[in-house]
Amino acid sequence: QPDILRINLESDQRKYSSLARGWNIVNKVRNEDNMKLTGGEVYFNEIEELIDRIKQSQTGAIANAAAQIANSIKNGGVLHIFGSGHGQGTSTDVFYRAGGFAPVNAILDVNLSVYGGGSPKRGTSLERLEGYAKIILLNYDLRPNETIIVLSNSGINAVPIEVAILAKKRGLKVIALTNVKQSQTDNSRHSSGKKLYEIADLVIDTCVVYGDACVEISPALPKVSAQSSIACCLILQMIMSETAAILYQEGITPPILTSANVPGGDENLEKIQAEFGGKRYTCCFNE
Repeated sequence: QPDILRINLESDQRKYSSLARGWNIVNKVRNEDNMKLTGGEVYFNEIEELIDRIKQSQTGAIANAAAQIANSIKNGGVLHIFGSGHGQGTSTDVFYRAGGFAPVNAILDVNLSVYGGGSPKRGTSLERLEGYAKIILLNYDLRPNETIIVLSNSGINAVPIEVAILAKKRGLKVIALTNVKQSQTDNSRHSSGKKLYEIADLVIDTCVVYGDACVEISPALPKVSAQSSIACCLILQMIMSETAAILYQEGITPPILTSANVPGGDENLEKIQAEFGGKRYTCCFNE
């Protein structure tokens, strides 16, 4: 049985733990040992359990993804990555940053992000619009045998599904980061009736709970605190680490970016730009 959160509002019940600012916190009562936890501790434990699920069930898929990416990179290929909404923000965690790879192209469309202007629902509506992915990908040089990672926690919206379909038609290998259990439960919003996990060449399950948020304060309230951003960032960084290890073991220097804010950082970026710069990458290596 899942653990239960109860808020004790009666004066004669247990005392609450308190944050530094004096906020009252939720006590989590564990069925097995009656141990009390703050709301933050509950979330921490939920994330620990999430990480363990990923480690126990997804390391094989992560290793396969790394092998595919390493093979593409050593043959001059680029790793492309696409996400919409918060998935777009997550996709940038391996793009042009310390510890990331130079030949990474983030497919960023401002209209699918929270920066698109107007109501936040604008991006949600566009993500469900068939045909929009074709317009986005017309601006990118995607080549056969390269790899694209498509992030979509639900895996049911038209744009990420269409990105996967179009990328496969161009000969790319598609890796999906998606919540398989939730996707299997819900209906596709694409006319094909397919979901992202049914299209991808390789699927990595984010292992997050249904609906993403994981902490229940009260049965009368929606759950709080999402898991998918942490899950996807963890998986992406595991893929990068494994890819770097594969390349190094094969005698190839991994094209790793260093921080511009450490000694020698600017020089490293100039060297990387000279080797990997060009129009195939989203703006960052272009003058």
